[in-house]
Amino acid sequence: MDDCERELSMADVTQVHEEKETLSIDVLLPGHEPRTTTSLFKRSKKLLEQREGGRCFICGRTSELAGPLESHHHPIERSLTNLVDWPRFQKDCEAGMWGPHAQKFDWSSFDPVNDPYRFVDDQTVNGLLLCADHHRGKNEGVHYTVYPFFIIQRYAKEGTQFTPTEVIHHEV
Repeated sequence: MDDCERELSMADVTQVHEEKETLSIDVLLPGHEPRTTTSLFKRSKKLLEQREGGRCFICGRTSELAGPLESHHHPIERSLTNLVDWPRFQKDCEAGMWGPHAQKFDWSSFDPVNDPYRFVDDQTVNGLLLCADHHRGKNEGVHYTVYPFFIIQRYAKEGTQFTPTEVIHHEV
């Protein structure tokens, strides 16, 4: 194949287009305790806000621009706590797979049988600071879109029309 054959013409490039999907999810969540806001969650969310400069992980907006920031349980969703193979997860954390904060967590004193929420509700190791739009917003929030579409919002070019209602803006 020569260079001429390798070159793509504009006719070969897929142009901007809207993708509409109907996503149906059917998973069996394990039994779990009713959702509560623990003192650990409240305390560590404040520490997460300080550490992250009070900015949404995706767009960088502060509470002054976006309203109260929310903390998303990440990577372990609270309702899935009882599904976790903790030794397997711990191994990945200690290897750095989930970042330096989860890596530095005090795994030696962690008792997942009696208190798995000591990790799950500690937002400094299992939290992602988000504005309401990027937490619960239709087509853009982590709870309402697929991960590739969620994470690209952090890295998409400024001014990109991402959804019919969202234009990408980064505050930082």
